[in-house]
Amino acid sequence: MIALAITTRPTRPAPPARPAPLTIAADRCKGCELCIGACPHACLAIDTATVNPLGYHPVRLVDPAGCTSCVLCARVCPDDIFTVYAPERRA
Repeated sequence: MIALAITTRPTRPAPPARPAPLTIAADRCKGCELCIGACPHACLAIDTATVNPLGYHPVRLVDPAGCTSCVLCARVCPDDIFTVYAPERRA
């Protein structure tokens, strides 16, 4: 009987996924679009495929990579649906 030794290369761990720069409480959004106009990077849009429990099309984050966590969306929102997270600090 011949024994075969199988060696494997160590693999690099996958880089951690970048957390979302903000979360949206879509169930409370009334679709007023104030946040869309306030976003300087055009990262938000109305989700016309979804209707929330209030009967509105909520806003959604369409470009997470473009979001800089500037907080302008949260400042203009009358329903306080945004939670904005600070971007990672680089050493």
